[in-house]
Amino acid sequence: MRLCRGLSDDSRLSHDRIPNRPRRRPRPRKGDGIEDEDDDEIRRGILMSRLLRIAVFTESFPAVSETFILRQITGLLDLGHEVDIYADGPAGPNVPEHPEVVRYRLRERTTYMDMPPEVAPWEMPVWPITGRTWLPGAKTSIHNSVRVARAMPKFFRALVAPRLAWEVLNRAEYSYYAASLSALYRLAKLCSKPGKYDVLHAHFGPVGNRFRFAKKLWHAPLLVSFHGHDFSAVPLREGPGVYAKLFETADGITVNSEFTRRQVAKLGCPESKFHKLPVGLNPDEFLFRQRMIKPGEPVRLLTVARLVTKKGHEFSIRAFASVRAKHPHVHYDIVGDGPLRSDLEKLVEELGIGSAVTFHGACDGAAVQRHFAESHLFVLASVGLGGDQEGQGLVLQEAQAAGLPVVASSHGPFSEGILPGKSGFLVPEADAQALAERLNFLVDHPEIWPEMGRQGRAFVEQHFDIRMLNRRLVEIYEQLSQRPNQTFLKS
Repeated sequence: MRLCRGLSDDSRLSHDRIPNRPRRRPRPRKGDGIEDEDDDEIRRGILMSRLLRIAVFTESFPAVSETFILRQITGLLDLGHEVDIYADGPAGPNVPEHPEVVRYRLRERTTYMDMPPEVAPWEMPVWPITGRTWLPGAKTSIHNSVRVARAMPKFFRALVAPRLAWEVLNRAEYSYYAASLSALYRLAKLCSKPGKYDVLHAHFGPVGNRFRFAKKLWHAPLLVSFHGHDFSAVPLREGPGVYAKLFETADGITVNSEFTRRQVAKLGCPESKFHKLPVGLNPDEFLFRQRMIKPGEPVRLLTVARLVTKKGHEFSIRAFASVRAKHPHVHYDIVGDGPLRSDLEKLVEELGIGSAVTFHGACDGAAVQRHFAESHLFVLASVGLGGDQEGQGLVLQEAQAAGLPVVASSHGPFSEGILPGKSGFLVPEADAQALAERLNFLVDHPEIWPEMGRQGRAFVEQHFDIRMLNRRLVEIYEQLSQRPNQTFLKS
Protein backbone atom coordinates (compact mmCIF):
# COMPACT_ATOMS: atom_id res chain seq x y z
CA MET A 1 0.00 0.00 0.00
CA ARG A 2 1.28 3.47 -0.79
CA LEU A 3 1.73 5.74 2.12
CA CYS A 4 0.63 8.71 3.88
CA ARG A 5 3.06 11.27 2.87
CA GLY A 6 0.60 11.98 0.17
CA LEU A 7 -1.89 11.66 2.81
CA SER A 8 -0.17 14.16 4.83
CA ASP A 9 0.59 15.59 1.52
CA ASP A 10 -3.04 16.22 1.24
CA SER A 11 -4.38 17.43 4.44
CA ARG A 12 -6.14 20.18 2.67
CA LEU A 13 -9.36 18.43 2.00
CA SER A 14 -11.96 21.14 2.24
CA HIS A 15 -13.23 23.18 -0.67
CA ASP A 16 -16.62 24.68 -0.01
CA ARG A 17 -17.08 25.66 -3.61
CA ILE A 18 -16.09 22.98 -6.08
CA PRO A 19 -18.29 22.51 -9.13
CA ASN A 20 -18.63 19.17 -10.81
CA ARG A 21 -16.61 20.49 -13.70
CA PRO A 22 -14.51 23.52 -12.81
CA ARG A 23 -15.58 26.40 -15.02
CA ARG A 24 -13.31 28.83 -16.76
CA ARG A 25 -13.43 32.14 -14.99
CA PRO A 26 -14.08 35.15 -17.22
CA ARG A 27 -11.31 37.67 -17.62
CA PRO A 28 -12.10 40.73 -15.49
CA ARG A 29 -12.73 43.91 -17.42
CA LYS A 30 -11.23 47.23 -16.54
CA GLY A 31 -13.40 48.90 -13.96
CA ASP A 32 -15.06 45.71 -12.71
CA GLY A 33 -15.85 45.75 -9.00
CA ILE A 34 -14.33 42.88 -7.03
CA GLU A 35 -15.46 42.42 -3.45
CA ASP A 36 -13.52 39.25 -2.47
CA GLU A 37 -9.76 39.66 -2.03
CA ASP A 38 -9.01 36.01 -2.88
CA ASP A 39 -11.06 36.29 -6.09
CA ASP A 40 -9.25 39.55 -6.78
CA GLU A 41 -5.90 37.77 -6.61
CA ILE A 42 -7.11 34.93 -8.81
CA ARG A 43 -8.56 37.25 -11.42
CA ARG A 44 -5.42 39.35 -11.53
CA GLY A 45 -3.48 36.16 -12.15
CA ILE A 46 -5.82 35.19 -14.98
CA LEU A 47 -5.65 38.68 -16.43
CA MET A 48 -1.88 38.28 -16.72
CA SER A 49 -2.16 34.94 -18.50
CA ARG A 50 -4.15 33.25 -21.19
CA LEU A 51 -6.09 30.11 -20.42
CA LEU A 52 -4.00 27.05 -21.25
CA ARG A 53 -4.59 23.42 -22.18
CA ILE A 54 -2.21 21.28 -20.16
CA ALA A 55 -1.36 17.57 -20.32
CA VAL A 56 -0.02 16.18 -17.03
CA PHE A 57 1.91 12.89 -17.06
CA THR A 58 2.48 10.72 -14.01
CA GLU A 59 3.18 7.08 -13.27
CA SER A 60 -0.07 6.29 -11.47
CA PHE A 61 -3.13 8.35 -10.69
CA PRO A 62 -4.55 9.03 -8.23
CA ALA A 63 -1.62 8.13 -5.94
CA VAL A 64 -2.39 8.81 -2.31
CA SER A 65 1.20 9.80 -1.51
CA GLU A 66 1.42 12.36 -4.32
CA THR A 67 -0.99 15.02 -3.18
CA PHE A 68 1.44 17.68 -4.37
CA ILE A 69 0.47 16.64 -7.92
CA LEU A 70 -3.21 16.68 -6.97
CA ARG A 71 -2.86 20.19 -5.54
CA GLN A 72 -1.26 21.46 -8.72
CA ILE A 73 -3.97 19.95 -10.90
CA THR A 74 -6.90 21.24 -8.86
CA GLY A 75 -5.22 24.63 -8.51
CA LEU A 76 -4.82 24.91 -12.27
CA LEU A 77 -8.47 23.99 -12.74
CA ASP A 78 -9.47 26.63 -10.20
CA LEU A 79 -7.55 29.18 -12.26
CA GLY A 80 -9.64 28.27 -15.30
CA HIS A 81 -7.10 26.18 -17.22
CA GLU A 82 -7.94 22.86 -18.87
CA VAL A 83 -6.01 19.84 -17.57
CA ASP A 84 -5.90 16.26 -18.86
CA ILE A 85 -4.03 13.53 -17.00
CA TYR A 86 -2.07 10.66 -18.56
CA ALA A 87 -0.89 7.80 -16.36
CA ASP A 88 0.36 4.27 -16.86
CA GLY A 89 -2.40 3.05 -14.57
CA PRO A 90 -4.38 3.64 -11.37
CA ALA A 91 -2.67 3.43 -8.00
CA GLY A 92 -4.13 0.01 -7.22
CA PRO A 93 -6.93 -1.56 -5.20
CA ASN A 94 -7.67 -0.78 -1.54
CA VAL A 95 -5.78 2.52 -1.60
CA PRO A 96 -7.36 5.56 0.10
CA GLU A 97 -8.52 8.21 -2.34
CA HIS A 98 -8.64 11.93 -1.69
CA PRO A 99 -12.07 13.57 -1.98
CA GLU A 100 -10.81 16.03 -4.59
CA VAL A 101 -10.55 13.19 -7.08
CA VAL A 102 -14.31 12.83 -6.94
CA ARG A 103 -15.16 16.51 -6.49
CA TYR A 104 -13.21 17.55 -9.55
CA ARG A 105 -14.18 14.38 -11.47
CA LEU A 106 -10.49 13.81 -12.17
CA ARG A 107 -10.88 10.21 -13.27
CA GLU A 108 -12.92 11.52 -16.19
CA ARG A 109 -9.89 13.62 -17.12
CA THR A 110 -7.50 10.67 -16.87
CA THR A 111 -6.31 8.44 -19.70
CA TYR A 112 -4.60 5.17 -18.76
CA MET A 113 -2.17 3.38 -21.04
CA ASP A 114 -3.95 -0.01 -20.78
CA MET A 115 -0.82 -2.15 -20.78
CA PRO A 116 -0.57 -5.81 -19.74
CA PRO A 117 1.49 -6.29 -16.56
CA GLU A 118 4.48 -7.86 -18.32
CA VAL A 119 4.74 -4.61 -20.31
CA ALA A 120 4.22 -2.25 -17.37
CA PRO A 121 4.91 -2.02 -14.55
CA TRP A 122 7.28 -4.96 -14.96
CA GLU A 123 8.89 -3.73 -18.21
CA MET A 124 9.92 -7.27 -19.18
CA PRO A 125 11.75 -7.55 -22.54
CA VAL A 126 9.99 -9.20 -25.45
CA TRP A 127 13.25 -10.37 -26.98
CA PRO A 128 14.27 -12.92 -28.06
CA ILE A 129 11.01 -13.41 -29.88
CA THR A 130 11.45 -17.18 -29.60
CA GLY A 131 11.66 -16.98 -25.80
CA ARG A 132 9.08 -16.84 -23.06
CA THR A 133 8.17 -14.32 -20.36
CA TRP A 134 7.54 -15.36 -16.77
CA LEU A 135 5.70 -12.83 -14.65
CA PRO A 136 6.67 -12.85 -10.96
CA GLY A 137 4.40 -15.28 -9.15
CA ALA A 138 2.79 -16.55 -12.38
CA LYS A 139 2.04 -20.26 -12.81
CA THR A 140 2.52 -20.17 -16.57
CA SER A 141 4.65 -18.21 -18.99
CA ILE A 142 3.76 -16.14 -22.05
CA HIS A 143 5.48 -16.84 -25.35
CA ASN A 144 7.18 -13.69 -26.59
CA SER A 145 5.77 -14.18 -30.08
CA VAL A 146 2.29 -13.97 -28.54
CA ARG A 147 3.25 -10.70 -26.86
CA VAL A 148 4.44 -9.32 -30.19
CA ALA A 149 1.22 -10.41 -31.90
CA ARG A 150 -0.86 -8.73 -29.21
CA ALA A 151 1.10 -5.52 -29.73
CA MET A 152 0.63 -5.38 -33.51
CA PRO A 153 -2.63 -3.37 -33.35
CA LYS A 154 -0.76 -0.84 -31.21
CA PHE A 155 1.96 -0.61 -33.85
CA PHE A 156 -0.56 0.01 -36.63
CA ARG A 157 -2.28 2.70 -34.58
CA ALA A 158 1.09 4.35 -33.91
CA LEU A 159 1.81 4.49 -37.65
CA VAL A 160 -0.08 7.78 -37.80
CA ALA A 161 3.33 9.02 -36.57
CA PRO A 162 5.60 6.64 -38.53
CA ARG A 163 8.96 8.06 -37.46
CA LEU A 164 7.97 7.91 -33.81
CA ALA A 165 6.54 4.40 -34.23
CA TRP A 166 9.98 3.14 -35.18
CA GLU A 167 11.80 5.40 -32.73
CA VAL A 168 9.99 4.03 -29.67
CA LEU A 169 11.06 0.51 -30.71
CA ASN A 170 14.71 1.56 -30.84
CA ARG A 171 16.49 0.45 -27.67
CA ALA A 172 19.19 3.05 -28.24
CA GLU A 173 16.47 5.69 -27.88
CA TYR A 174 14.09 4.19 -25.32
CA SER A 175 16.13 1.52 -23.55
CA TYR A 176 13.98 -1.04 -21.71
CA TYR A 177 10.82 0.90 -22.59
CA ALA A 178 11.49 -0.19 -26.17
CA ALA A 179 12.49 -3.74 -25.22
CA SER A 180 9.29 -4.30 -23.24
CA LEU A 181 7.13 -2.54 -25.89
CA SER A 182 5.78 -0.16 -23.21
CA ALA A 183 6.93 2.86 -25.24
CA LEU A 184 4.91 1.54 -28.18
CA TYR A 185 1.80 1.08 -26.03
CA ARG A 186 2.14 4.62 -24.69
CA LEU A 187 2.61 6.09 -28.15
CA ALA A 188 -0.38 4.20 -29.53
CA LYS A 189 -2.60 5.47 -26.73
CA LEU A 190 -1.50 9.07 -27.25
CA CYS A 191 -2.01 8.73 -31.02
CA SER A 192 -5.69 8.13 -30.30
CA LYS A 193 -6.01 11.53 -28.60
CA PRO A 194 -6.30 14.96 -30.28
CA GLY A 195 -3.33 16.27 -28.31
CA LYS A 196 -4.02 19.97 -28.77
CA TYR A 197 -2.06 21.22 -25.77
CA ASP A 198 -0.16 24.36 -24.96
CA VAL A 199 2.26 22.58 -22.65
CA LEU A 200 3.10 19.05 -21.45
CA HIS A 201 4.11 18.53 -17.81
CA ALA A 202 5.64 15.27 -16.57
CA HIS A 203 6.12 14.57 -12.87
CA PHE A 204 9.31 12.64 -11.99
CA GLY A 205 12.28 12.10 -14.27
CA PRO A 206 11.43 8.51 -15.34
CA VAL A 207 7.93 9.61 -16.38
CA GLY A 208 9.42 12.40 -18.46
CA ASN A 209 11.79 9.89 -20.03
CA ARG A 210 9.09 7.43 -21.03
CA PHE A 211 6.73 10.10 -22.43
CA ARG A 212 9.26 12.44 -24.06
CA PHE A 213 8.06 11.40 -27.52
CA ALA A 214 4.86 13.36 -26.75
CA LYS A 215 6.71 16.59 -27.46
CA LYS A 216 7.23 15.54 -31.09
CA LEU A 217 3.82 13.92 -31.41
CA TRP A 218 1.81 16.86 -30.10
CA HIS A 219 4.19 19.69 -31.04
CA ALA A 220 4.13 21.22 -27.55
CA PRO A 221 6.86 22.17 -25.08
CA LEU A 222 7.76 19.65 -22.37
CA LEU A 223 8.30 20.54 -18.71
CA VAL A 224 9.60 17.87 -16.30
CA SER A 225 9.50 18.11 -12.49
CA PHE A 226 12.09 16.30 -10.37
CA HIS A 227 11.07 15.42 -6.83
CA GLY A 228 13.46 13.07 -4.99
CA HIS A 229 14.08 9.42 -5.79
CA ASP A 230 14.27 10.29 -9.48
CA PHE A 231 17.54 12.20 -9.05
CA SER A 232 18.98 9.91 -6.35
CA ALA A 233 17.96 6.25 -6.46
CA VAL A 234 17.19 6.03 -10.19
CA PRO A 235 20.66 7.15 -11.42
CA LEU A 236 22.30 4.73 -8.97
CA ARG A 237 20.26 1.93 -10.47
CA GLU A 238 20.35 2.91 -14.14
CA GLY A 239 23.51 4.98 -14.45
CA PRO A 240 24.35 8.71 -14.30
CA GLY A 241 23.46 9.18 -17.98
CA VAL A 242 19.91 7.92 -17.56
CA TYR A 243 18.43 11.37 -18.33
CA ALA A 244 20.78 12.45 -21.13
CA LYS A 245 18.12 12.27 -23.84
CA LEU A 246 15.50 13.77 -21.55
CA PHE A 247 17.66 16.82 -20.84
CA GLU A 248 18.14 17.26 -24.59
CA THR A 249 14.40 17.03 -25.23
CA ALA A 250 12.81 18.85 -22.31
CA ASP A 251 12.25 22.59 -22.60
CA GLY A 252 12.25 23.15 -18.85
CA ILE A 253 13.04 21.34 -15.60
CA THR A 254 11.48 22.29 -12.27
CA VAL A 255 13.26 21.56 -9.00
CA ASN A 256 11.65 21.81 -5.58
CA SER A 257 14.76 23.01 -3.71
CA GLU A 258 18.28 24.26 -4.23
CA PHE A 259 19.46 20.85 -3.08
CA THR A 260 17.49 19.21 -5.88
CA ARG A 261 18.89 21.72 -8.38
CA ARG A 262 22.45 20.76 -7.45
CA GLN A 263 21.76 17.04 -7.72
CA VAL A 264 19.99 17.29 -11.08
CA ALA A 265 22.75 19.57 -12.42
CA LYS A 266 25.29 16.85 -11.55
CA LEU A 267 23.33 14.51 -13.84
CA GLY A 268 23.89 16.84 -16.79
CA CYS A 269 20.91 19.17 -16.91
CA PRO A 270 21.84 22.58 -18.39
CA GLU A 271 21.45 25.44 -15.90
CA SER A 272 19.42 27.38 -18.46
CA LYS A 273 16.55 24.87 -18.20
CA PHE A 274 16.05 25.09 -14.43
CA HIS A 275 13.02 26.66 -12.75
CA LYS A 276 12.81 26.52 -8.98
CA LEU A 277 9.27 25.62 -7.93
CA PRO A 278 8.68 24.06 -4.50
CA VAL A 279 5.61 21.91 -4.01
CA GLY A 280 3.18 23.57 -1.67
CA LEU A 281 -0.03 23.60 0.32
CA ASN A 282 -2.92 25.91 1.01
CA PRO A 283 -2.35 27.27 4.54
CA ASP A 284 -6.05 28.07 4.86
CA GLU A 285 -6.76 24.34 4.80
CA PHE A 286 -4.48 23.61 7.75
CA LEU A 287 -5.98 24.41 11.13
CA PHE A 288 -3.34 26.35 13.06
CA ARG A 289 -3.31 25.59 16.76
CA GLN A 290 -0.97 26.81 19.46
CA ARG A 291 0.59 23.76 21.03
CA MET A 292 0.14 23.54 24.79
CA ILE A 293 0.07 20.64 27.18
CA LYS A 294 -2.89 20.13 29.50
CA PRO A 295 -2.50 18.63 32.97
CA GLY A 296 -2.39 14.83 32.74
CA GLU A 297 -2.29 14.87 28.94
CA PRO A 298 0.39 12.74 27.21
CA VAL A 299 2.82 14.53 24.92
CA ARG A 300 2.11 13.16 21.47
CA LEU A 301 4.86 12.88 18.87
CA LEU A 302 3.88 12.38 15.23
CA THR A 303 5.56 11.14 12.07
CA VAL A 304 3.76 11.01 8.72
CA ALA A 305 5.85 9.18 6.14
CA ARG A 306 5.99 6.02 4.09
CA LEU A 307 7.52 3.07 5.93
CA VAL A 308 10.64 2.87 3.80
CA THR A 309 14.34 3.15 4.61
CA LYS A 310 14.66 6.74 3.39
CA LYS A 311 12.26 8.04 6.04
CA GLY A 312 14.53 6.95 8.91
CA HIS A 313 11.83 5.40 11.10
CA GLU A 314 14.34 3.14 12.81
CA PHE A 315 16.18 6.16 14.20
CA SER A 316 13.07 8.04 15.27
CA ILE A 317 11.76 4.91 17.05
CA ARG A 318 15.06 4.39 18.87
CA ALA A 319 15.12 8.07 19.80
CA PHE A 320 11.58 7.81 21.10
CA ALA A 321 12.55 4.86 23.28
CA SER A 322 15.17 7.09 24.94
CA VAL A 323 12.63 9.89 25.40
CA ARG A 324 10.13 7.42 26.84
CA ALA A 325 12.68 6.29 29.44
CA LYS A 326 12.85 9.85 30.75
CA HIS A 327 9.25 10.90 30.10
CA PRO A 328 6.81 7.98 30.57
CA HIS A 329 3.89 10.23 29.55
CA VAL A 330 4.87 10.49 25.85
CA HIS A 331 3.19 8.68 22.95
CA TYR A 332 4.36 8.22 19.36
CA ASP A 333 1.92 8.07 16.43
CA ILE A 334 3.26 6.82 13.08
CA VAL A 335 1.02 7.45 10.08
CA GLY A 336 1.89 5.63 6.88
CA ASP A 337 2.42 2.20 5.44
CA GLY A 338 5.09 0.44 3.48
CA PRO A 339 7.36 -2.61 3.18
CA LEU A 340 9.15 -2.02 6.50
CA ARG A 341 6.04 -2.12 8.68
CA SER A 342 6.56 -5.60 10.12
CA ASP A 343 10.25 -4.91 10.82
CA LEU A 344 9.43 -1.64 12.56
CA GLU A 345 6.66 -3.23 14.63
CA LYS A 346 9.14 -5.89 15.70
CA LEU A 347 11.68 -3.21 16.68
CA VAL A 348 9.06 -1.43 18.81
CA GLU A 349 8.36 -4.66 20.68
CA GLU A 350 12.06 -5.39 21.15
CA LEU A 351 12.53 -1.94 22.69
CA GLY A 352 9.62 -2.53 25.06
CA ILE A 353 7.62 0.50 23.91
CA GLY A 354 4.73 -1.28 22.20
CA SER A 355 2.10 0.35 24.43
CA ALA A 356 3.41 3.82 23.60
CA VAL A 357 3.67 3.54 19.81
CA THR A 358 0.71 3.33 17.43
CA PHE A 359 1.03 2.42 13.75
CA HIS A 360 -1.98 3.92 11.99
CA GLY A 361 -1.24 2.73 8.44
CA ALA A 362 -2.10 4.68 5.32
CA CYS A 363 -4.72 7.37 5.90
CA ASP A 364 -6.67 9.84 3.85
CA GLY A 365 -6.09 13.55 4.20
CA ALA A 366 -8.85 14.13 6.73
CA ALA A 367 -7.37 11.54 9.08
CA VAL A 368 -3.91 13.06 8.70
CA GLN A 369 -5.37 16.45 9.59
CA ARG A 370 -6.79 14.97 12.79
CA HIS A 371 -3.38 13.62 13.72
CA PHE A 372 -1.81 17.03 13.11
CA ALA A 373 -4.45 18.63 15.34
CA GLU A 374 -4.00 16.13 18.19
CA SER A 375 -0.18 16.10 18.27
CA HIS A 376 2.34 18.32 20.03
CA LEU A 377 5.63 17.68 18.20
CA PHE A 378 6.53 16.44 14.71
CA VAL A 379 9.50 14.19 13.86
CA LEU A 380 11.06 13.28 10.50
CA ALA A 381 14.43 11.49 10.60
CA SER A 382 15.06 10.91 6.88
CA VAL A 383 18.38 9.41 5.87
CA GLY A 384 20.27 8.96 2.61
CA LEU A 385 20.98 5.27 3.17
CA GLY A 386 20.76 3.27 -0.04
CA GLY A 387 21.08 6.39 -2.18
CA ASP A 388 17.41 7.43 -2.11
CA GLN A 389 16.96 11.02 -1.00
CA GLU A 390 14.23 13.55 -0.34
CA GLY A 391 13.78 16.47 -2.71
CA GLN A 392 11.90 18.78 -0.35
CA GLY A 393 10.08 17.07 2.51
CA LEU A 394 6.67 18.70 2.08
CA VAL A 395 5.33 17.07 5.22
CA LEU A 396 7.61 19.35 7.25
CA GLN A 397 5.84 22.37 5.77
CA GLU A 398 2.47 20.79 6.50
CA ALA A 399 3.42 20.21 10.13
CA GLN A 400 4.59 23.82 10.49
CA ALA A 401 1.41 25.09 8.84
CA ALA A 402 -0.53 23.32 11.58
CA GLY A 403 1.62 24.96 14.29
CA LEU A 404 3.74 21.93 15.23
CA PRO A 405 7.36 22.40 16.31
CA VAL A 406 9.45 20.00 14.23
CA VAL A 407 12.59 17.97 14.78
CA ALA A 408 14.21 16.62 11.63
CA SER A 409 17.47 15.25 10.38
CA SER A 410 19.81 17.52 8.45
CA HIS A 411 19.02 15.43 5.38
CA GLY A 412 19.35 16.94 1.91
CA PRO A 413 16.99 19.91 1.50
CA PHE A 414 15.51 20.00 5.03
CA SER A 415 17.48 23.09 6.06
CA GLU A 416 15.57 24.94 3.30
CA GLY A 417 12.19 23.72 4.53
CA ILE A 418 12.19 24.88 8.15
CA LEU A 419 13.62 27.76 10.17
CA PRO A 420 16.38 25.98 12.15
CA GLY A 421 16.37 27.11 15.75
CA LYS A 422 13.09 29.00 15.29
CA SER A 423 10.37 26.68 13.98
CA GLY A 424 12.30 23.48 14.62
CA PHE A 425 15.62 21.76 15.09
CA LEU A 426 17.91 19.81 12.78
CA VAL A 427 20.12 16.94 13.97
CA PRO A 428 22.69 14.82 12.11
CA GLU A 429 21.35 12.00 9.95
CA ALA A 430 21.11 8.51 11.47
CA ASP A 431 21.85 9.85 14.97
CA ALA A 432 19.17 8.57 17.33
CA GLN A 433 20.93 10.04 20.38
CA ALA A 434 20.99 13.57 18.94
CA LEU A 435 17.35 13.20 17.93
CA ALA A 436 16.43 12.09 21.45
CA GLU A 437 18.29 15.05 22.99
CA ARG A 438 16.31 17.58 20.94
CA LEU A 439 13.02 15.81 21.63
CA ASN A 440 13.76 15.68 25.36
CA PHE A 441 14.53 19.40 25.27
CA LEU A 442 11.19 20.17 23.67
CA VAL A 443 9.26 17.91 26.03
CA ASP A 444 10.99 19.68 28.94
CA HIS A 445 10.14 23.14 27.57
CA PRO A 446 6.54 23.29 26.35
CA GLU A 447 6.55 27.05 26.96
CA ILE A 448 8.48 27.57 23.69
CA TRP A 449 6.07 25.54 21.54
CA PRO A 450 3.63 28.38 20.73
CA GLU A 451 6.32 30.74 19.42
CA MET A 452 7.93 27.95 17.37
CA GLY A 453 4.52 27.22 15.89
CA ARG A 454 3.92 30.86 14.97
CA GLN A 455 7.34 31.13 13.33
CA GLY A 456 6.72 27.98 11.30
CA ARG A 457 3.26 29.04 10.17
CA ALA A 458 4.51 32.44 8.97
CA PHE A 459 7.42 30.79 7.14
CA VAL A 460 5.11 28.40 5.28
CA GLU A 461 2.64 31.14 4.39
CA GLN A 462 5.45 33.20 2.88
CA HIS A 463 7.23 30.51 0.88
CA PHE A 464 4.97 27.48 0.30
CA ASP A 465 1.47 28.78 -0.42
CA ILE A 466 0.23 26.63 -3.30
CA ARG A 467 -1.86 29.48 -4.72
CA MET A 468 1.24 31.59 -5.21
CA LEU A 469 3.22 28.60 -6.50
CA ASN A 470 0.52 27.64 -9.00
CA ARG A 471 0.55 31.14 -10.44
CA ARG A 472 4.31 30.82 -10.77
CA LEU A 473 3.78 27.47 -12.53
CA VAL A 474 1.46 29.12 -15.04
CA GLU A 475 4.14 31.74 -15.69
CA ILE A 476 6.60 28.94 -16.46
CA TYR A 477 4.08 27.32 -18.81
CA GLU A 478 3.62 30.60 -20.63
CA GLN A 479 7.36 31.17 -20.94
CA LEU A 480 7.79 27.75 -22.52
CA SER A 481 4.76 27.92 -24.82
CA GLN A 482 5.69 31.38 -26.10
CA ARG A 483 9.43 30.79 -26.40
CA PRO A 484 10.67 31.92 -29.83
CA ASN A 485 12.29 29.44 -32.20
CA GLN A 486 10.47 26.57 -30.53
CA THR A 487 10.98 23.64 -32.90
CA PHE A 488 9.46 20.20 -32.98
CA LEU A 489 10.56 17.43 -35.28
CA LYS A 490 7.84 16.13 -37.50
CA SER A 491 6.64 12.71 -36.46
